[in-house]
Amino acid sequence: MMTATMQNIVQMPIAIRMALSDRRARLWGVATFLIGLIVYLLVLPATDTGGAIGLVSLQFLTPGEAVLALIMAALLGLTVALGIYGLRQGASAASGTSMLGAAIAVLPTLLCCSPVLPLAIAAIASVLPAAGALGLPIQGFVATHEMWLYGLAIALMVWGLYGNARRALQCAC
Repeated sequence: MMTATMQNIVQMPIAIRMALSDRRARLWGVATFLIGLIVYLLVLPATDTGGAIGLVSLQFLTPGEAVLALIMAALLGLTVALGIYGLRQGASAASGTSMLGAAIAVLPTLLCCSPVLPLAIAAIASVLPAAGALGLPIQGFVATHEMWLYGLAIALMVWGLYGNARRALQCAC
């Protein structure tokens, strides 16, 4: 099993080249990359802006956040390109792990320093009063472990890319 996994990892560039040779898959991949890059560039600095998301975020963008945005957008774009290519070749759609990784990549900044989490907890507490009494320090946890959450997001995105590359290679045979 480990040999097959290593073989699939070595063949990932082949799958990516095959997917990017398809015009429609390349177009979707590039569009997803550009949209993802813009979203990540605007959302990642939100911890420094007090939760404000928009063009104001760009002045607080650090080089590390720019690199994270580039990596996550590239992984998302390649995964979508491989998914589109696989679908065109007859594979079933299954890019849930990459989408989960994309969502996890955005969540730390939204939960850390924006009013999203307190509003959600207040809404839950209005329905279930006992939930408000718990006083869980979720925002503190997210702020403290933000980089670990980004690492988890990237790992999930790589896993989704691997799965789509494997499906694309199986369809191409």
